[in-house]
Amino acid sequence: MIIREFKRSDLEQCIELNKVQHKESNFNYLHLDLHKLKTSYLNAIDNPRLKVFVMEENGKIVGCCAVSLNQYLWNYDSYVQDHFYYVYPKHRKGLGALRLYRAVNDWAIKNRAVEIHFNYAHGNENNRMNTFLTRLGYKKYSENYRKMVI
Repeated sequence: MIIREFKRSDLEQCIELNKVQHKESNFNYLHLDLHKLKTSYLNAIDNPRLKVFVMEENGKIVGCCAVSLNQYLWNYDSYVQDHFYYVYPKHRKGLGALRLYRAVNDWAIKNRAVEIHFNYAHGNENNRMNTFLTRLGYKKYSENYRKMVI
């Protein structure tokens, strides 16, 4: 299992991964705009504030994580925030997923981020994700709520 930065030649495989992710997610009621998705991936190439890491096995992308380096509202310190994290179900066990999180951690340290924020809103495995992230040293710190207005 290889963890590395996204490159342009990964685009189609990553789009296919996101199609599966979208279908499984709690956001599947939203339109999936493939052009927007492609633009987001391409904007991450050589971008110092946006990074996409892929998990590759035998030349196939089996997982992906997009993160950004942001500044707090009240000072100039930075933190890393995930935009999405997805691994195909049959690849969720083992060290690959852990190594994907470690790649984000290493990038955060390299960029002198104060902390990393991961949000799990994808599905209904909250307890499993809580256990996994707690083992990696993360602490739950907030709740998210949403209200449909359209």
